[in-house]
Amino acid sequence: MKKPELDQSLKDEAAFFDDLINSKLRDGTIPIQADYRRATKFLPENDGEREIIDPKLYKIVEGELHDEMISRISFQGGKVLDICCGPGALSLELARNGLDVKGYDISESAINTARLMAKENPFTDGFGKLEYFCQDVNTIDFTSEKYSTIVGNSAFHHIYDLEMFLEKCYHSLEPGGLMVTFDDIGFSKMDYFLKNLFLFILPKYGLSYKQKMMRLWQYIFAGKKVSNEIFSPMEVWASKHDTASNEILDFWTKKLKTEKIIYWGAFSVQVCNATKGPDWFRYSVARFITGLDRFLIKIGVCRGFYRIIYSTKK
Repeated sequence: MKKPELDQSLKDEAAFFDDLINSKLRDGTIPIQADYRRATKFLPENDGEREIIDPKLYKIVEGELHDEMISRISFQGGKVLDICCGPGALSLELARNGLDVKGYDISESAINTARLMAKENPFTDGFGKLEYFCQDVNTIDFTSEKYSTIVGNSAFHHIYDLEMFLEKCYHSLEPGGLMVTFDDIGFSKMDYFLKNLFLFILPKYGLSYKQKMMRLWQYIFAGKKVSNEIFSPMEVWASKHDTASNEILDFWTKKLKTEKIIYWGAFSVQVCNATKGPDWFRYSVARFITGLDRFLIKIGVCRGFYRIIYSTKK
């Protein structure tokens, strides 16, 4: 990619996430990505364009993995570098656990939201240190500090020169330091099939059963493939489900000492966040779907749309 094209893609990336964050903040809502503890419940009802915010549902579907990540990084202690921190929920939670955290993101709206959440934070006992920087993470000065942990929550597949960036991360990591990556790696065929099967069977926000039947008709007879997965400009450039995903796996398993690899969320996240109905119904469905998802991954029927890797510097 030539420099003018790269510069434009980075501007588009910032604008993409500005729009995404601003859409989550409408009506004074606090998204889970901004503050795990203070997120405000929002159900889109007939508005299929907005994402659900439901802290209890999040805890059922993703809470265990979230708690594990916070616990492991907090146990590591020291200074933390949060790559592509977004509106700051992870950075904020780690600082609440007494860590010294620096978060970087290219989106001005994301960083402004993160700073506001930090300013309004009522959980101050044992609070560490927290700084946010609005800049392209590729321009971080890695020579100025050493970190105990470098973490990227859906981050590293946005980097345009990933090999060079990871080498910089490696050299700024303390001996025995921890690197954590959380990535979506795409659906396997079975993941994709089960996701669409449950989305068709269960009531869904923003899509009636009549509309579902019309989509099924288009798929069968017109060959029209429907996908609700959205890629940011830099995810397209980095080829996140192919080149970037493989580079990340190689680095975490060969350059570093692998501690743990978790594959999860074959279809549960997409299905549970889309299911419409009263709370008792949605939460019951979430428990069943999440349990089934984990079981099918465990026995090898599904792969998992998400991958988390914990590795340490040798």
